[in-house]
Amino acid sequence: MIKILLIEDEFIIAKDIDILLSKNNFASVDYASNYDTALDLFVKNSYHLIISDINLNNKKDGIEIVTEFSKIKKVPVVYLTAYSDLDIVKRAEKTMPFAYILKPYNNNQLKATINLALLNFNKQNVAISENEENTTKLKFLTIREKEVLISLSSGKITKEIAEELSISNHTVEQHKKNIKKKLNLTTVGELINFTMSTQLFQLFK
Repeated sequence: MIKILLIEDEFIIAKDIDILLSKNNFASVDYASNYDTALDLFVKNSYHLIISDINLNNKKDGIEIVTEFSKIKKVPVVYLTAYSDLDIVKRAEKTMPFAYILKPYNNNQLKATINLALLNFNKQNVAISENEENTTKLKFLTIREKEVLISLSSGKITKEIAEELSISNHTVEQHKKNIKKKLNLTTVGELINFTMSTQLFQLFK
């Protein structure tokens, strides 16, 4: 079940969201009306999502709370607000929220937004994990193999790579074979995707 931390200082709205999301076991909601309660819950529990009102009658607004929480753990955020003020949006954007829901909200919209936020967050995590894994694999390649891989990923053919690196065509082909074996890849397309997911281009600039 989805576990959500709801930060909202209007009790009626908080209760309405809690009832809505609890229907059919869609989500489990912990409610906080202020910073201190929210912090206590956030530290003690593990949440899939934070829904926070931006404008809280408290010592910290929703953006400040989310900013602080992001230093502790990365959790996707959906902002709930009655305002669409440009300055507020600019401040909120710095916390990289996955969505905004304007009050008064639509029940179906709320659920759809939550599902989309969680889906995008999970996709992002998978991509980050794959990138980190691919970057780690670079240590298995020699410097020359990395140079060949960059040239391949730049669209160069064997002859061009050989001339560029002052090596024979046979040597280039051997490097390509070794690279594919070490990275467990088979096609040039896979090699290009691998290179783009790492910092290899930046390292050899």
